[in-house]
Formats: sequence, structure tokens, C-alpha cells
Amino acid sequence: MKKIFLLLILFSKVLPAFNQAGAKTGEAFYMLDENFKGTTQQKANYFSHAEKIGDSCWQYDIYNINGPIISSEQYKDEKGQLAEGAFYYYNKKGTIDSTGSYKNGFQQGTWYFINEKGIYILQKEYESGDLISTKDLTKKNDSTDKKKEKKSVRDEKESVFPGGVQAWTTYLSSNMVYPQRAQNLVKQGTVVIQFIVDKKGYVISPAISQSIEFSIDQEALRLIKQSPVWTPAMQDGKIVKSYKKQPITFRLE
Repeated sequence: MKKIFLLLILFSKVLPAFNQAGAKTGEAFYMLDENFKGTTQQKANYFSHAEKIGDSCWQYDIYNINGPIISSEQYKDEKGQLAEGAFYYYNKKGTIDSTGSYKNGFQQGTWYFINEKGIYILQKEYESGDLISTKDLTKKNDSTDKKKEKKSVRDEKESVFPGGVQAWTTYLSSNMVYPQRAQNLVKQGTVVIQFIVDKKGYVISPAISQSIEFSIDQEALRLIKQSPVWTPAMQDGKIVKSYKKQPITFRLE
């Protein structure tokens, strides 16, 4: 957990940075130098994007100045002093490599660690900041677990967008707006957004799984957040939430 601890320590130093002009209400930008200290936009290597996403939840996303995301962290307070909510960390290519939650400033519940191929390799359980257990997810399940898994698959019905896959593709393509910042930077590529379709069919907890650049990532998140209601998933005759991953490609003509 050294990486997470280091980022939290550095995080406390970004707040005095200069606020970027033009930020909308509940949103701010902080320019950071190579040591993650406040600087001017002209000298910045990184920046932190702060946004109020709930009555008592502020999200701080740290980005390479013209590149992919580094981390995404949620806090109870505007100054980012009390960790509360989802935390995501990314490798140099902008691919998620670890994720979990904090509660009242302490790691809580399940944390997952992911390799560059997107495979979950390690699971850690925390209780009020204390490590309770560690599980190697690369080990194969026994035959009993496999039988249970096969039965579950037979009884499953995945969540569906109204009109099916073609309608979902049409929704994404017809509503996409290519960000001007990304065009100016000549940035293109495929963003991957992970999200949950809850029991009522609403899209919740969208997060970046593969980042390209800030404005492209934000546009991809907007598309997912504004999605119409889905038909929820079914398992063993019961309505359940389902986990989705959606690649969205931005290509300059």
C-alpha cells in the first residue's frame, strides 16, 4: 500500500495551487509541478480537477497535464482531508491498476489489484484501516466452484439498453461531442468506462477504466452518466445489479 500512502501525502500539498479560470460552480483546477506542488499553468506537469459530486462528497482527479489520469479520490470535505468513498489508481498508460474504498479516513472493505491485461490478481480486505485478509486471485477455483459458476451463468440474463446493442451504439455516437481541448492537443483513442446498472435500471458509479486525456475522459463519462434507463439484469429469477465496461472511441478525421 506504499503507493496509495504516498499519493495521499502528496494530495495535501496541491490545494494552495492556482485555481484555473473558467471553472463552473462546484469545480476547480489546481496546477502542479513535477513534485506535485502548486505552480502556474505554463509550468505545470500535472493538474488536479476537483468537483463536488454530492452534498458531502468531493472528487479529486489527478492528471498528467496532457495525458491520462493518475488517480481519482473521493473526500467528505472540500479541502480533501477526510477520505470517504471510491479510490482509483492508474498505471502510466492510464489503465486502472488498483481500486477500493475509504470510510472516515480509513481503508474499508475490499480492495482489488489489477495487472496491465485487466486481470484481477489480488484482493485485500480492510476493516477501519486494518488489513484483515489477502487473497491471490490468480489461483484457480476448485471443481465445486466451477460447477456453481456454470449453473449461475445458465440462470443469468444480462442488463439490456432499450432497443438493444444497436440502439446503445446509436445513442453513444449521436450524442458524442469531440472536446475542443482534445482536438487542440490532437488527442484520440479509446476510453473505457466501467459502470453499474442497478436493480431499477439506472446507471450508477461510472468510473474510468482506461484513460486517454482529461476532456475526452469527461465526455465519455458524460455519455454514460446521461444514459437512459436500462432493463436490469436477472439472476436465478431475481433482479440484480450488473457490472458493465464500455469502450468509446474518439477518432480525429
